[in-house]
Amino acid sequence: MGKLKSLHIENFTVFDKLDIEFCDGVNVIIGANSTGKSHLLKVLYAVIQAIPAQRNTKATSLNMHMLIAWLHGVFRPEEYVTQLLRSKEHGKSAVFHVTSENGHHYAELFMPFHITSSAPPAGKGLFIPPNEVLAIYPGFVASYEKRELGFDQTYYDICKALAAAPLRQKDPALSSSILEFEDILQGKVVLKGDHFYVQRKGLDKPLEAHLLAEGHRKIAALVHLINNGSIDTETVLFWDEPEANLNPKLIKHVALFLRRLAEAGIQVFIATHDYLLTGELSMAAEYETEPKVPIRFIAMSREGEEPVKVQSGDTLADLPDNPILNEFAAHYEREQQAAIQLMKNGATK
Repeated sequence: MGKLKSLHIENFTVFDKLDIEFCDGVNVIIGANSTGKSHLLKVLYAVIQAIPAQRNTKATSLNMHMLIAWLHGVFRPEEYVTQLLRSKEHGKSAVFHVTSENGHHYAELFMPFHITSSAPPAGKGLFIPPNEVLAIYPGFVASYEKRELGFDQTYYDICKALAAAPLRQKDPALSSSILEFEDILQGKVVLKGDHFYVQRKGLDKPLEAHLLAEGHRKIAALVHLINNGSIDTETVLFWDEPEANLNPKLIKHVALFLRRLAEAGIQVFIATHDYLLTGELSMAAEYETEPKVPIRFIAMSREGEEPVKVQSGDTLADLPDNPILNEFAAHYEREQQAAIQLMKNGATK
């Protein structure tokens, strides 16, 4: 499939008209709530499934049936995908134009468009949702296929990916990237039947995954996804809020892990609110810390119900408007004002 180079969207969810260019390494999407971070990840995840497999130097159509099925799966509208159009006026359409290493690909969705068939299992990208999945894994795939559950397609896809057994021969570069995670877990991740365990050193009985802290369950899932080949050098990885439920001490390990994946050739997209994670990645880019990989920061902003706007840069300092840094500056200002007020109150007593 190849890496994603750029995306143009028109008239879809919070996006009126958006143009974004990506790097081959780690793409970091930041922004306040309701600015479209998760929507962008899901659009990219759906689009990548619809890109034709063959390389083509000319512009080609995205597989419309696949695109509609995937958009429906990851966004879960109550009825049709065209409910997600930003403007539903007569003649309005949603436009998707993506550039990848396979060439230029486009699609245009007009009202009405009523295909709601299920999307096939993912094969070109892997989406890690913000909530960990090891606790819900037992029986989830069967339940999702037979019943209406309140989860979108990304949870089904990652559970299907987790179901694969470990590879006999693993990529050395990727295997080495999880050594720190196994040290944090104090053992190896094991799938027995329909349940995950961590076999810790010196213990005869493995620890059931649902007894681990939630942040450690997220790490255990990553370890298994690499061990079973679901994350390999051909994968495009999408990870929504990697920092969710992680202790701040683990953030530097996650930042290094993402860069090691990029070093191995994996294109990574993350959406995050986290100051530490973005700071670690920006510092690595600014000071060219090993491993040296391309990193791009994409800032999403929005005023009220206005369309989303985007800015990008190679470090956080390159962004004219950084919502994470702005809020920390505002917090520091409030702290300063509180200290000044406390001194004034003390002086009047």
